[in-house]
Amino acid sequence: MKPRTVRMSVTLVGGAAAVAVALTGCGDTKAGSKTSGSSGLTPSAGASTGTAAPGGKTVPETVPSHVKEGERGGSGARCSQAELGAELQRQPWSKQGHEFATLILTNRASKPCTLAAGWAGFGKGRNGRFEDLRTTRAKMPGEGVTITLKPGTSAFEGVKYDATAGCPSIGGFGVKLHGGWIDVRTPGQRGPVVLCPDSFTAGTIQPVMNGVNFQH
Repeated sequence: MKPRTVRMSVTLVGGAAAVAVALTGCGDTKAGSKTSGSSGLTPSAGASTGTAAPGGKTVPETVPSHVKEGERGGSGARCSQAELGAELQRQPWSKQGHEFATLILTNRASKPCTLAAGWAGFGKGRNGRFEDLRTTRAKMPGEGVTITLKPGTSAFEGVKYDATAGCPSIGGFGVKLHGGWIDVRTPGQRGPVVLCPDSFTAGTIQPVMNGVNFQH
């Protein structure tokens, strides 16, 4: 079933933004449901792959070359916000008014940790002060899965939102995990970023990059 997109106002302001992620079990919410910020895989040969952009052209998905993918499954201790780094990577088929990006969650600790199956919840704000952002959840690329992150490995989630002229801006994005916020880096972001009302849509968090990104 195609997820509905909700509308609610926001824009990103200046420099390093942040994305708020609260993990929840995939049984807690249905695909296409709307949340104000709660917490089918395909094999991948590497962290950077190609995908079909609007118009039928194939363009590479953008992800830092050093990023290593996580593993499906696991029952270890849940990842805490202190153990994770978060980054929002803009995809090359983004265009003015329509943004497509990948949230990258990386284990920066010296031991493995586990992410629960499901979606990320998102928030807006800056300097550790964030407010839940209303989000439409989609089963993209499929059901969420439990993920084990060994030290230095990452999990991925595709997001999209509208950024047309006249919409407001926010201080940044933050990721919320187990009641705490994680600041999200946004490489290449310059100046204010527009985030239109209730246009934010997120897919499920996956252990591989391949297939997580929205394409239209």
